[in-house]
Formats: sequence, C-alpha cells, structure tokens
Amino acid sequence: MTPPRVCDNADVELAHKQMQRHLACRVDHCLWKAAAHRTLVDAGRLAPQTSSPRERAAARGIAFPPLDSEPSAHSGPTTQTIREVLSKLSELGTPAPGANTPASKGNQ
Repeated sequence: MTPPRVCDNADVELAHKQMQRHLACRVDHCLWKAAAHRTLVDAGRLAPQTSSPRERAAARGIAFPPLDSEPSAHSGPTTQTIREVLSKLSELGTPAPGANTPASKGNQ
C-alpha cells in the first residue's frame, strides 16, 4: 500500500515547524509528525531513512525505548500473589452462611 501524496497546497514551512515542535515524537506514533514528515519528503526537503530508528540507535550504541509489544522491564507482583489477592477479595465479597445480612434480618 502506498501512502497518499500530500497535495500541492501543503505548507512546507509549517511542516518544518511541526517537525521542530514534535521533535521528541516518533513518526510512527504521532500523526502531526507523520504528516509533516510526509510533506517534507514529498517536497524533496527530506530524504527518508533507509534503516529503522532502532537500527540507527543500535549502530550508535544508544538505548532505544521498547516496542509497545515488548514486556516492560519493571517487576510487579507475581501471578501467584495476584491470585491470592483475588481469592481473598472474593471471600470478602461473599457473606458467610448465617451472616447478619439485610436479607436475613427481614426473615427474623
């Protein structure tokens, strides 16, 4: 699939400003930067990279943020701990037999 071309009314100077404003954004995650990038490429002001940002960072020895699908590095509770917490919450939410509940009070 070929990305749509930017029309002849595209403002190249605005595209430059948007690229500066969205400097910290990644083209594949920010529609503003993606539109500005496409405008500059179509205007011949920017040559697209031949390697991915991850490949360029690795070549320079720079750490690159993980992909959205990669597991995060932080450590959290174990699956067993989560199961125990959910089990205890279920116990708390289930009244004990013969407990003094509003329904049982009406029967007295």
